[in-house]
Amino acid sequence: MRIIILSRRKLFLTFLFLFTVGGFFAISQRSMTTIPSLVKTPGTYYMVNTQQKVVALTFDDGPDPVDTPAILDILKAKEVRATFFVLGKAAQSNQYLLKRLAKEGHEIGNHGFSHDYQQRRLVEEMNQTNEVVFAATGNHTYFYRPPGGFVSKSQLEKTKSNGHVVALWSVDSKDWRNPGVKQIVNNVMKNVFPGSIILMHDGGYQRTQTVKSLGSIIDALKERGYRLATLSELRMLDSDTK
Repeated sequence: MRIIILSRRKLFLTFLFLFTVGGFFAISQRSMTTIPSLVKTPGTYYMVNTQQKVVALTFDDGPDPVDTPAILDILKAKEVRATFFVLGKAAQSNQYLLKRLAKEGHEIGNHGFSHDYQQRRLVEEMNQTNEVVFAATGNHTYFYRPPGGFVSKSQLEKTKSNGHVVALWSVDSKDWRNPGVKQIVNNVMKNVFPGSIILMHDGGYQRTQTVKSLGSIIDALKERGYRLATLSELRMLDSDTK
């Protein structure tokens, strides 16, 4: 038997390679799950085909008692309506914010109840969140955004059967990384295009950078001639659905 002795550096590099390859294989094999920031998943709503300079701002993981009101204040001052994908747990504890969202003309989407990336209780959690939203606003949710954007073919079919449309995104602000206000603005403005859906967050963790970047993003979009709409309004412009 031949014994191979590796240096510490070679051992580290070998481990790193195996870890990276193994992680990628695990993700790709998990029920054929795709990641929308890398792959535009067929059968989902992540942009619209339009020449009109209209985009949609979307916010995930709220409502948060600190950051959501700050974001709503900015949107109100800028006269912009957005779509908020709420978590059932957070919504249940902050129903007054659901009422404010509806009152100020924003659209409320469904982000599940507990932010379970594997979505083991997909339909049950979707319905739980829908019930919380309906109790507070009298409106049902229509768009569903899976936690992390992970969606398998079977989950996509279950979501459709439950009367929801899977809504992902085409522009990631990457505010979840807290990379700095300037970088968040650049991430949006370098990648935006007519019909794009922009991903941001109003809950989950401290979103101070999101709040500070939002006004600049809206101003920059308007300076380029963009109009901001809800997901439902944006979808009406899709030439593929006419």
